[in-house]
Amino acid sequence: MIKVIDIDELFDKYISDFVYGNIGKIKPEEIENEIPKLYEKFGDAPLKELGGKTPNSFYKDYKGEELVECLKEHLKTGVSVPDFLCEAITADGKNEDALFKALKEEEDEELVIYLMNMLGEIGSKKAKDIYLEFALYEDRESVRELATELLCDMAEEVKESILSHFEDATNERKAGLTEILSNCKGDDRVFDILAKEFALNQNNIPMYANFLAKYGDERAIPLLIAAIENEKIKYSDFEELRFAIEALGGTYDKERDFSSDVTYKKIRKMKNTKLMN
Repeated sequence: MIKVIDIDELFDKYISDFVYGNIGKIKPEEIENEIPKLYEKFGDAPLKELGGKTPNSFYKDYKGEELVECLKEHLKTGVSVPDFLCEAITADGKNEDALFKALKEEEDEELVIYLMNMLGEIGSKKAKDIYLEFALYEDRESVRELATELLCDMAEEVKESILSHFEDATNERKAGLTEILSNCKGDDRVFDILAKEFALNQNNIPMYANFLAKYGDERAIPLLIAAIENEKIKYSDFEELRFAIEALGGTYDKERDFSSDVTYKKIRKMKNTKLMN
């Protein structure tokens, strides 16, 4: 088993040594600017705590399964997960199988998030069925939202599954499924769902207008114009709708009075303050 070492703590000590060695030579505010460069140097610095290896080389000779186990131990013991470990796991996508296997077996939320992010970073599509399961049935919001985000990049591949489960999903889950579908193209079934969900969710106009804009079908313009014509519409919703209309190739130039809208008044105040300065 790979020894769990707090490499972030070692870096803090590395910075402290640098600061102590440069007292009077460098201003405190300049030290912060040096941190990225120091981190690069630290990555190539042999450390006795790592058996003479550098942070960059410490994890390189281990197999994917061992690296994932090390990640688990870091989370279990509360020792911060070093970037060097994460980089070793995701390097060249060679540990995709180890990550996928762990994701199938693990239930710890924090670890599941790490595994999903790493699979996403290497561009893996191997876990799309697991992500779909999360998007449809997962109760943990952070897991469900990340699954939704990852599925947006493979929307066409999961479209049929989402369409077959959409009507049975809860309203909470339908929002994520609608977001995924908005990344598909040229399917009337998808457009009908986006249009229907937009009409049903007028309490969240920005999000659903964005879904229609992202889908890119100009047939949505009349729906958006009908919504923007609502005399009781908030200024923030008005702006989002106008943006969506323009994104689809339409225009909306009608003058509207938002002088009593709280958001509008704040924005006007900020603009006037900038002009005065």
